[in-house]
Amino acid sequence: MNVYLISRKVLQAVFLILFVVVILYVLLRLMPGNPAELYIRNLKHPTKAAINSIYKMYGINPNNKFALSSFLVYLHQMFTFHFGYNPAELSQSIYSMIATALPYTLIIFGVASVGSFAIGIPLGIVTAFIRGKKSEGPTLVTATILNSIPFFVMAIIVYLIFAVYYPIFPLAASHYRLGPFLRSPSFSGFLVLLHYFAMPILTLLIIEIMGHLITMRSIMVSVLGEDFIQTAKAKGVAQSSIMFHHAARNAMVPESTRMALEFALLMSGAVITGIIFEIPGMGILLYDNILIENYPVIEASLFILSLVVIVSYSSVDFIHAWLDPRVRV
Repeated sequence: MNVYLISRKVLQAVFLILFVVVILYVLLRLMPGNPAELYIRNLKHPTKAAINSIYKMYGINPNNKFALSSFLVYLHQMFTFHFGYNPAELSQSIYSMIATALPYTLIIFGVASVGSFAIGIPLGIVTAFIRGKKSEGPTLVTATILNSIPFFVMAIIVYLIFAVYYPIFPLAASHYRLGPFLRSPSFSGFLVLLHYFAMPILTLLIIEIMGHLITMRSIMVSVLGEDFIQTAKAKGVAQSSIMFHHAARNAMVPESTRMALEFALLMSGAVITGIIFEIPGMGILLYDNILIENYPVIEASLFILSLVVIVSYSSVDFIHAWLDPRVRV
């Protein structure tokens, strides 16, 4: 892979991150109140000097929310990951709050991303080769319906089936702690983790697998009409080789583009399902702090989630280069 491609993708990622940072700064400061006020409310007897010190600590000008000095302090906090302390609980750093919550969401996001891709792609390939048969119609109709269901609706359906009517999984995972497993991973610990995380992961998998199936099937049907496929058939190449080594490899390039576009949707799905199933991850963290207008925690959380999505999105470009040699030129 050439240096130009790498540097271009890195610059694109940097500009995306800067854009997200600016949008977060503007949107949250258009809302009423500010983090300094929340901090001051938690002080028993705030003096004028203490109030001025708090405004200075947050880099806030009470007369102008969009002052340059405020923006510079904000940029420094975001890009050094020194988000300060939680105004609602002064002894707790925002960084530690995110570091505790983020692994829960990343596990759901990561397993759902890899699992949907690993299962949906082969199903799409197989569906492309049964086109015209009786089983194709019901398969596509089912996939289209399931892919059209919003995450929060599918989460409720999964919740009712697997936790209420057939209580296979726990109703909530609010008491589960990931720390012991991360410190000393084990197979039994992994099974316990899956037991608690099964429903949010299953919610995302069902929707995303169907999406990959539909997209891959459509691309495969188009690729199977190409001249090089007909040439391979004329040469007597085995059907399985045509399916996976010729058609599927060429169809994977546009399909991987879809995967990149789905990262943001999957992350939002991981956050939403985390709230519904009471996973103590970024969803619960955001929800609790939105209710009390805790802007510093909201800013930092959204910034970290955006960072994960942008890095994941940018990595797909390197997968393109591996799948399609023309990208390397």
